[in-house]
Amino acid sequence: MDSVLKTVQDMLCQQFTLTESQVAAQQNLAKLGMDSLSKIEFMYQLEDRFSISLTEERGTIETVSDIAQIVERALSAKG
Repeated sequence: MDSVLKTVQDMLCQQFTLTESQVAAQQNLAKLGMDSLSKIEFMYQLEDRFSISLTEERGTIETVSDIAQIVERALSAKG
């Protein structure tokens, strides 16, 4: 999961003009200024980046780590 987490963190830094220290694994997304719409848009970017579908995987997304875990599950399901 470390490489997925790192990719998610890098993408968050680029998309939302954040620093690496701001996107720690347990960082709350709301505190980063992400609302529900920006989370959905970011999930679409993740789908493109990892060539996965996250429509079934969304659930509760509160932290940076939650995003990485959802991506990991989708990658595992993809095989």
